Amino acid sequence: MLLTVPVTILATSLLVPATANAQSSGSLGTAGSAEVPGSSGSAGSSGSSGFESGPCNNFFGNFPPGSLGLNLATGSLANAANSVAGTAASSVRDFPRWITGDQGTIPVLKGATSVLQLITGPTSPANTDSAYNIYGTDLGIMFEHGDETMVLFGDTFGDCTPSGNDWRSNVMLTAQSGPPENGLKITGARPSGLTGYATALVQGAHQPNGIGEVTVIPTAAISLPDPNNATGDALYMRVMSVRDWNAPGGWNTNYSALVKSDDDGNTWKILANSMRRVTEFTGWNNDVEFEPDADDLPEADSSLWYGMQMSAFLEKDGYLYEYLTPSGRRGPATLARVPIDQVENPGAYQWFKGGSTWESDPSASEVILPAPVEELSVAYNEYLNKYISLTSTASGVVSMRVASAPEGPWSAPQTLVDRRMFPNAYAPMIHPDSITSDGSHLFFTLSTWDAYNVFFLRTDLSQFNFNAPDTNTHTEVQSRVRVSDAVEAGAIDDEGVIDEQRLEDASEVMPAAPEPIAEPPGR
Repeated sequence: MLLTVPVTILATSLLVPATANAQSSGSLGTAGSAEVPGSSGSAGSSGSSGFESGPCNNFFGNFPPGSLGLNLATGSLANAANSVAGTAASSVRDFPRWITGDQGTIPVLKGATSVLQLITGPTSPANTDSAYNIYGTDLGIMFEHGDETMVLFGDTFGDCTPSGNDWRSNVMLTAQSGPPENGLKITGARPSGLTGYATALVQGAHQPNGIGEVTVIPTAAISLPDPNNATGDALYMRVMSVRDWNAPGGWNTNYSALVKSDDDGNTWKILANSMRRVTEFTGWNNDVEFEPDADDLPEADSSLWYGMQMSAFLEKDGYLYEYLTPSGRRGPATLARVPIDQVENPGAYQWFKGGSTWESDPSASEVILPAPVEELSVAYNEYLNKYISLTSTASGVVSMRVASAPEGPWSAPQTLVDRRMFPNAYAPMIHPDSITSDGSHLFFTLSTWDAYNVFFLRTDLSQFNFNAPDTNTHTEVQSRVRVSDAVEAGAIDDEGVIDEQRLEDASEVMPAAPEPIAEPPGR
């Protein structure tokens, strides 16, 4: 998912978008129909508008030459600089020391939370830019399948030079399973083309904003026994079809759907009966497959399904629990569940109504998490003997609640990561081995929309009292410096690589004054 900062913000920064067309009301912009290398097709013909979208043609992926006093190219080098410079070279940031090592370019945090790895993009240990054509992406939804950890990403872009952006609505990487104490060990892309590049699982139509379908974004995923194959497991993901990006933190959808792969993630089909449709949209990409075919779809019902377009999955006691929120980042969460062997049967789902009551009618379901709930991840944690949920809130880009049952009641949020540590972060996603592994450590991914890539973090839960949650992160931000001062001091070289010592020196000589936590523009 990629949201742009309003044009008014650009006017006060040193950054200028490469094309005005990319800036449209906080959205991705109007999309082109670029073909994805290694894929079997391109976006539907109705989606071609002649404009490219995503980080290649706006400031998310580009620092225009000279804007930082550096001669940065577009694409990978610019993305590396963007990881630290944010949306304006003159901005004041809580600016941790950054190091570029074998785990990529990452900030140094000391205390309860540390950054283990840059998972995607330039300098990542998996070299996702050259190996999989992943220069920019987000989300990093993780789940176990067989002896692998699967990692799902949202809107994904390739190298931005010289033209085009290799836009895929979603891709998936595989990683070694097991406790990730030293970060994720990426092993491949699935599906992939002959080049090994990651290709789309369910490609969006990439139509202009508000016209049809901009993109298709995964919101939850899991591996479960295949009801049609007694000896195998199937992969399931919930996706949302984005109709338009609008005000910061807001977007509208056409439908949510369950998508299935019965061949370890190589091919995917939308389960037509699972669609929760809020519009009559049918103009999907020509390569999208349905099971059964798309001739007989559920009726669109915006009043029923509007509040159930984004999901988070939890497996417990023979049930799949599905946490549901509206499209955007402003709604509350409700809860449904279904027996594992009935996951493909929409009629088997029941919705939580409060107390111990579950009913088959989705309407008027109990709110279990108050608004606003952003991208959500839920798991059981053995160390705490609690269910845990991660999302972003006004006080923290990673806020954690705990509960004794899947339906709650849920505690008030404890801030794990605040905006001083990651000013432009969103979508914390729990690693599945955080359920039982490595004692008190919680592992999760975190996306940033200035770098537009995914980081891997670890938090020591023993540092917090979840019976009395607060906003104390128990983590120290090492350095604070104005970005332009860091550039002038030579702390960022002409390839966007951070010199740790020069950055530390600059923060001592030219420290920036503290500023209060504030919701960043563009959300």
